[in-house]
Amino acid sequence: MTTDLLDVLTQQELEVISQYDSRMFGFLKLQKPEEVAKKTLIIKAVSHFEKVVIAERKEDTSVITAKQLDKDKIDPQIFCILGHLHLLLEDFSKALSAYQKYFNAQQDYWQNTPFLYGLGIVYFHFNSFQWAIKAFHQVLYTEPGFIRANEIHVRLGLMYKVLSDYETSLKHFRLALNDSSPSSLTKFEIRFHIGHLFEIQGKFKEAKDSYEQLLQSEGVANTLKANIYRQLGWMHHREETLGEKSQREQFAIQCLQKSIDLEPTSGQSWYFLGRCYSGTNKVHDAFASYRQSIEKSESSADTWCSIGITN
Repeated sequence: MTTDLLDVLTQQELEVISQYDSRMFGFLKLQKPEEVAKKTLIIKAVSHFEKVVIAERKEDTSVITAKQLDKDKIDPQIFCILGHLHLLLEDFSKALSAYQKYFNAQQDYWQNTPFLYGLGIVYFHFNSFQWAIKAFHQVLYTEPGFIRANEIHVRLGLMYKVLSDYETSLKHFRLALNDSSPSSLTKFEIRFHIGHLFEIQGKFKEAKDSYEQLLQSEGVANTLKANIYRQLGWMHHREETLGEKSQREQFAIQCLQKSIDLEPTSGQSWYFLGRCYSGTNKVHDAFASYRQSIEKSESSADTWCSIGITN
């Protein structure tokens, strides 16, 4: 009985919780010490609403069906709230379960853009990209001025890139780049993805220009600079169209060394450097680089194969 009383939300707490939904995901950092009070309240709210569902249904929530929802007259909004709260706690499986129950119970679910956005985030997390894309597009169609439209364009850009729809990916990354509202990627990171899109499409001059312009920008984080130098170096190692072989290899080695200076723990950069040294017949340097790659805990069959060739 004491536990039940502790889980009851006051009117003030209910008002606070009503302001928490999927639109805060990624911006409300509950793992930070200063947010412990908010996290405690959200956990309490989850327990509260789960008990409300049990009390309404008088049976285990794990066996709920759409027909039971209709019979028991449970307010579908409760499941939507639970979906949002589980999402903010990054419990994606429970968030998906709650969202699906809301979807089955609410006929006009498509008008609820925070629900659709939260569902899209969960599908994105589970790499269910086609479902995530559908949910995000529905948000933009229903509410073009949605507050997290920029984040949607970022995630659509990433998903279309993985699905090899490069033109659509580029369109969404450019929309995100021109949007001043916050997102999970910085403008520099979005520009990096645009450069990488050019690279994987074989547009190497555009990729090179994009990478080099980004390196000249002020305020680029060292981790991103390391990624840029790695891509720039590896691209010059591989692509004959970027110049004469010896010059390309020299430039590639310089870029990869800069990448490693910025991020010494990157096994991939060490591996790429080894490949470049191997291409210039610097066997000892290649072997040392491959060894560093293995020691950075990113060893792969490619690394071991390359060591075999170097020896």
